[in-house]
Amino acid sequence: MILEKEQRIGAIVLCVLVIGTWVGLACYQSWRGHGDVDTSGVEPPKKHRTWEERRDSMRMADSLRYARWAKEREQRYDSFRRVDSMRRAEWKRIRQQQYDSFRIADSLWRDSVGWRFVKRVKKDTILNLNRCDTTELQYIRGIGRFTAVQIVRYREQLGGFYAVKQLTDEALQKCRLDTLLRYFEVDSSDVKKMNVNSCSIELLQRHPYLRFSQAKAIYELRRREVKLRGLEDLRVLPELTEEELQRIAPYLTFE
Repeated sequence: MILEKEQRIGAIVLCVLVIGTWVGLACYQSWRGHGDVDTSGVEPPKKHRTWEERRDSMRMADSLRYARWAKEREQRYDSFRRVDSMRRAEWKRIRQQQYDSFRIADSLWRDSVGWRFVKRVKKDTILNLNRCDTTELQYIRGIGRFTAVQIVRYREQLGGFYAVKQLTDEALQKCRLDTLLRYFEVDSSDVKKMNVNSCSIELLQRHPYLRFSQAKAIYELRRREVKLRGLEDLRVLPELTEEELQRIAPYLTFE
């Protein structure tokens, strides 16, 4: 069968269109990624992540930010607390220095104008250290209200003074009473004594001359011996030296 010229041209154009259409479809499919290539193991782009994945990543980032913030806050709080403790200690030291300077200045002022207090100050007064109150103590030149209160408070803790030299104890060292001992006298009958065989360990350790370990040792010895008869029974305790035993002896009774 012989085709005419117009028919041959039409057949050629039709073939070109079919081939072009097939080539275009193949190129489009390869460009869209739906060809014969296996994409099952390929991770999708990040812009196509699911909401669950984005939520988990946001939670992880938020937890990391919170941990870093909590650590910085704790460090800042520790620094503030350390600085505050240092400031507090410095403030207490300055306040104590100011108080001491004011007390010294007040004592110097009292000495400089002592002629105004002639009726109040009695140089020849001898006071009973176990019976005088804070007002009577201030009759002595060099003893103000602060020192008088400290003496009476220490007397109550001891249970009374058995010797004037006890005014030089470490508890009254700041009062500086060494030069004022001649203005006092004591009566040993006013001393309150503790019965070692009946008093509790709390009462023993409350005394200024006994530490907790010494009070506990005396209490345990009494429990073992049932009843203590005198100081000789306490000399077996290694916690009490002979000097400490002689100092506490006037306040103990073994009835």
